[in-house]
Amino acid sequence: MVKVTVKFMSIARQRAGTGGVEFSSPRDRLGDVLREIVKEYKIADIILNKDGEVRPWARVLVNGRSQQFVGGLDAELHDGDRIALIYPYTENF
Repeated sequence: MVKVTVKFMSIARQRAGTGGVEFSSPRDRLGDVLREIVKEYKIADIILNKDGEVRPWARVLVNGRSQQFVGGLDAELHDGDRIALIYPYTENF
């Protein structure tokens, strides 16, 4: 079990209805935990593609570093890690 802090930013914050939460998962890989988070907070459509990869304009940060630089979706998470989910564009103008 891993316990992380999740920060929702920009549209992700608006859609999740909160700026952040403590999140626990029985899994410890970023991709698995990320899929659980986006499902629970109903933001999968702005963070993940249908193939499960991070959408081109979405950003997933682990402890302030892009998921691309920490091992991608296979990165191992540890208790206390911070995950930031960002989709920087508005849904409507």
